[in-house]
Amino acid sequence: MAITYNLNIGSLKRKLSVDDLENVIIEVSIGVSAQSQEYPQFSYSCGGNISFDISEIDADSFVPFEEVTKETVLGWLLAKEGVESVDEFSYVKASVDNIQARIDELQVEDSVSVGWSVTNAPELEVVVEEVVAEPAVEEVPQEDILEP
Repeated sequence: MAITYNLNIGSLKRKLSVDDLENVIIEVSIGVSAQSQEYPQFSYSCGGNISFDISEIDADSFVPFEEVTKETVLGWLLAKEGVESVDEFSYVKASVDNIQARIDELQVEDSVSVGWSVTNAPELEVVVEEVVAEPAVEEVPQEDILEP
């Protein structure tokens, strides 16, 4: 089952000045959307903000804001999590795993839309008989009748 995903880097938050450095990126806003490509089709989206620790920023390895690219930010995100590929990135992995779990669950339980409907039957002649109950009369033998 093919599950595709899209990792979006939405915005960058920067500090205008840190020590002698300008426009230091401190946070990245990301979003991930994933979807299965075959039946059953599921989709899942998540997102968030990822902050960078700039307390020990190195001026020698600092990338000026004007030179930051998508690949640069992606490299920072992967390094922050200690992973080597986008497939291993926590937000992507969570999205793909969510869809896979839903697919696995569906393989255990399945609902199928059949679209069946039932209409009322043609009118039937209904005969209603009125039953009148006769009062119960108990016959008492003559010898049990008391006379005044």
